[in-house]
Amino acid sequence: MSDISALSNQYDQLVDISEKINNSVIVFKKQTLLQDATSRTKYPNLKISSDEIAQASDNLLVFLLNVFDLLHDDTIAEKKFIPLTVMDDYKARLRKNVYLDEDLKRLQKHLQEKQTVTEADLQSMDFLVATLDTERNNLFRKLKTARG
Repeated sequence: MSDISALSNQYDQLVDISEKINNSVIVFKKQTLLQDATSRTKYPNLKISSDEIAQASDNLLVFLLNVFDLLHDDTIAEKKFIPLTVMDDYKARLRKNVYLDEDLKRLQKHLQEKQTVTEADLQSMDFLVATLDTERNNLFRKLKTARG
């Protein structure tokens, strides 16, 4: 397989994961908005089903397990979500946040126990999404320069 094909496949993998995690985070942000009476009045058509919440929770829990494995250098689980091309950079970016492990464990607990996510949980989700998006952009640039 050529370098461009390998990069392209890894980019496609990262796009799929990134979109799945982004959409899951959006579900929880909608849920948070729906808990506020002012927001419900402001956005009367905003709705979210329990199935959407369950699917978002499942997606995030699986992803969180992978992130924990990645942060603890478990080489078996790393390949499930994060393409090899960006894995080391992604891990380095995650490790810059010294409280991440603690924050993600709290988030995992809230999701597993089907508790309402907190503002701190949303910030942890935002950090994961932003880091994924950065890696996605970096991989896109590599792919673009490899083609051109």
